[in-house]
Amino acid sequence: MALDITLYEYAPSRSKQVRWTLLELGLDFQAKEGIELLHSDELKKVNPMGKVPAVLINGEPLFEAVAICTYLADLVPEKGLIAASGTRERALHLQWISFALTELEAYVWSNARNTFVLPEEQRVTALFEQNNAAFVKAAKVLDRYLAGTDYLVGNRFSVADILVGFSLNWGNMMGLLEKTPNLKKYLARLKERPNCTL
Repeated sequence: MALDITLYEYAPSRSKQVRWTLLELGLDFQAKEGIELLHSDELKKVNPMGKVPAVLINGEPLFEAVAICTYLADLVPEKGLIAASGTRERALHLQWISFALTELEAYVWSNARNTFVLPEEQRVTALFEQNNAAFVKAAKVLDRYLAGTDYLVGNRFSVADILVGFSLNWGNMMGLLEKTPNLKKYLARLKERPNCTL
């Protein structure tokens, strides 16, 4: 199937996950990039929230990094970036990306919103300590899991690693992985991949 793909992206965002997935899959795509895209009328035609990442695939819009990356991986099953639907490994894919969104990324995103996203008068910093503690608690769960495997699903690199790795790297940049040596090694493995965008 021929694919005409346009990626709407801005470098310091979750659009890194989609770019990395596209590169791993070897798919050709056009990119529209820049901070001026955010909340523009053009982008709102693809994502009503005016946020990135968003894609047009054969003229059809799709947004949210998890949905985009999972869909793209399903379109090119021969690359082995995602397990088949209905398998135990597919359930693990869903488990770990859900875990990353709810138990990791939610907390660092809350910190980011209240550090530089929201206007200063709307920021609430009182939860930073609580957010950091919640992230660390969840990171320790992943740290124990990755003591016995190199990757999250089937001990082979997959789109789950792209999605979860982004959240972990975000926490690492905030100094939240200092007590999780297995996660440090995991991130190092991910960053060795030629297409890595972290």
